[in-house]
Amino acid sequence: MAVGRMFRRTRKRETRWLERLLGPTEAEVGCDECFDRLDRYVELEATGVDVASRFPMMRAHLEGCPACKEEHDELLAFIKPHVSGT
Repeated sequence: MAVGRMFRRTRKRETRWLERLLGPTEAEVGCDECFDRLDRYVELEATGVDVASRFPMMRAHLEGCPACKEEHDELLAFIKPHVSGT
């Protein structure tokens, strides 16, 4: 049992690594454009808007760019408590 779980986790990590290495399979924005749009994207996301379907090119970039994803996650963590009132 434990070996099977370990294999699945390893396989998932390898798959994510390979996807990052090969890049997105769909159109995406570049880092500069992502950075320009990130504030609005995160504001909408924090209010519950389905930004992944509304901005697929942003989603594709954030999935493949660790630097922009980190910026997104930090901004979302900062703004979400203020938007949701918690």
